[in-house]
Amino acid sequence: MRLILPIALLLGLVVKVLHLPFHTVFLLVVLAVGLVWIVSRLIRDTGRPEIWTELAVWAWCAHLVAMLKLFPFRMITFTMAVVMTVVALYILLKRRPILSRPLQVLAGVSILVLLAMAVPIADRFHFTNLRFSLERDTDHVSWDKYSFFLAREGRKEEALAANARALEVAQTTGTLEVIDALEARRASIGSGTWDRYHPLIHEARAH
Repeated sequence: MRLILPIALLLGLVVKVLHLPFHTVFLLVVLAVGLVWIVSRLIRDTGRPEIWTELAVWAWCAHLVAMLKLFPFRMITFTMAVVMTVVALYILLKRRPILSRPLQVLAGVSILVLLAMAVPIADRFHFTNLRFSLERDTDHVSWDKYSFFLAREGRKEEALAANARALEVAQTTGTLEVIDALEARRASIGSGTWDRYHPLIHEARAH
């Protein structure tokens, strides 16, 4: 499981970057299996520091998924990861040398996730939802979300370009019912009044 779970998680992240169907389900299943495996071992032997470290690593992986998927509870997963890391460090430093293998793994994973958190949301969203997506030429929803994140970060010209791409994709794919909503959002980008994202379908129905 120590080999299979990391490989499965990496595979799930690749599937997510490619924007293939059911990538969210796959990632959540991997996280669930990992949690069950770690907790079952923790129940049998609460004193092993390696297991606490694995739980902390799992928490950082869970936060990475929540962050990339923009889940509303990602602040909770971040808090959980920090708390689990503190607990793991306390146990590890009491029983292991400072540069033990479990500590190195925990440090590496947590640093990678923290670096990903430091990337602006718009850039992170583009990399994980559009740059390598197999649906980038037919996915007006992702282009619309991307334009919102750009607008929220004050990158108006880029936001207008992303909105134009969303309009182009909607027209090309025949999704004409969202055109009015996208044009309304374009006006909001120009005036700097787009402060909250709502699914396109609701605004399309309102129009």
